[in-house]
Amino acid sequence: LVERFSANHELENLSVPQRIRNSFEELGPTFVKFGQLLATRPDLVPEEYVQEFEKLHDRVQPVPFAQIEIVLKSEFGENYQSIFKNIDPIPLGSASIAQVYKAQLATGENVVLKIQRPGIAETINNDLNVLYFLAELLYNYIPETRPFNPTVIVDEYFKTLELETNFIVEANN
Repeated sequence: LVERFSANHELENLSVPQRIRNSFEELGPTFVKFGQLLATRPDLVPEEYVQEFEKLHDRVQPVPFAQIEIVLKSEFGENYQSIFKNIDPIPLGSASIAQVYKAQLATGENVVLKIQRPGIAETINNDLNVLYFLAELLYNYIPETRPFNPTVIVDEYFKTLELETNFIVEANN
C-alpha cells in the first residue's frame, strides 16, 4: 500500500482526466467500457475528459500475446498454427473486451483476428456485481438518486456488455 500511494513523479505530471483514464484501465474492462460511454457524451463530460476517454476505444494496455495464445489454443486446438501462416503478435488495436491482430491464413489470405481478452466474461460479471451493490446502496441511502433508479441503469449497462461480448451478435451486426 505504501508503494501504491506514495508520491510518484510520473503520476504527479498527469492531468486529472489522464489519471481517471488510467484508473478506469486499472479497474478493468467494465470501467473501461464506462469511460468509452462517457467519451460519447460531451453534453455530460467536459471536453478534456472526452478527449482522454476516447483513448479507451482502441488504446487500452494490451494483454500479452502469450495470454492471447491460450485463447487461440482453446478455440482452434493446440495446433492452431496450422490454420494461420502468421499472426502479428503486436495488436492493431486493444480495447476493453478484445484485441485485434493482423494475420495470414495458411492459404495465404490476409485476415484480421478479433480475440476476446482471457476471462473477460467472468471479469465483467464480477465488476457488475460490484456495480449492482453500489447501485443498491445509492438507492437505499441517497434518496436523491431514486428518480434515476441506479439498478435499472446497471441492468441496461449489463445488457450492452452482454451483447458486446457475444461476437456472433457482433458479426451479424
